[in-house]
Amino acid sequence: MKKLFLMVAVSALFLGSLFAEKNYVIDLGDTSNGKVVKIVKNPYGSNYQNENPPIFTSFFAKDLPEPGDTVEIFYKFTSNVDLPYLAMMLIDNSQAAKWWTAISDQQEQVKDIKAKQVYEGSFKYKVVAKPVAAVSVQLMYDDKINSKITLEKAGVKTGRK
Repeated sequence: MKKLFLMVAVSALFLGSLFAEKNYVIDLGDTSNGKVVKIVKNPYGSNYQNENPPIFTSFFAKDLPEPGDTVEIFYKFTSNVDLPYLAMMLIDNSQAAKWWTAISDQQEQVKDIKAKQVYEGSFKYKVVAKPVAAVSVQLMYDDKINSKITLEKAGVKTGRK
């Protein structure tokens, strides 16, 4: 009876670890497409968003986040102009995802941004949709302001925790 109980307990722990949520980290300074992000009028909507979102796919190519996982985004940046806020959202901007698939349905904001000041912090996102082919961070706001956001390393390692 003790052996059976032990086998059931070990099996339950093993199965639990297979289905446990995974945790991922993104340092915006690790983007593969340049440290300066231009934010311009969205040609498909009323807001302003990055011309090319920061991309992190190479860090996750063999282990993309799944629904239920968490992704913590660490940021350190400066803006060339004052902004009322800068919103961030986790997306897949690959052609396979038709250039826009929300990986997380939440949007987090850094507020009251002053030009040439460094802003640093992190946001944690819950993954609600599996990325098709890419992991990106959308930067956006609603005001009619073209800006340049300069990304710096926030001091963490991008990848699976």
